[in-house]
Amino acid sequence: MDSNDGAMHTTELTKAVLRVPNKLIRAVAIGVAVVNVAVMFITSLAKAQSPAPASKTKQETASASATGASTKAEPLSGAELWTMNCSRCHMARNPGEFTAAQWRTIFRHMRIRANLPADQAREIQKYLEAGAGK
Repeated sequence: MDSNDGAMHTTELTKAVLRVPNKLIRAVAIGVAVVNVAVMFITSLAKAQSPAPASKTKQETASASATGASTKAEPLSGAELWTMNCSRCHMARNPGEFTAAQWRTIFRHMRIRANLPADQAREIQKYLEAGAGK
């Protein structure tokens, strides 16, 4: 066995050792990708099966007259809409945690994600900006 044979054997051994971690890394990456796809699929199923949001109006019963009771629908306040919509996905934040400018930016993105109608979005934004921190 001459010196070239020893060097060639070492090079082949090094290549073989390097191939094992590459295969391992590839297998782990595929496993992580499969888990991510599974989580996304399960999450989409959970969202599709979640109950519809509660009614957007509260019923107030007026004093009953001799002929029967009458009801009047009143829109929900910004605080009620905030609690109802934001707590569907995460814990609602205290309005004082961010400035009014920060809330405008945050809310611009979250309104789209929550699919809020414009009138409800205005009420929530007024509530957040009124309680915003300095």
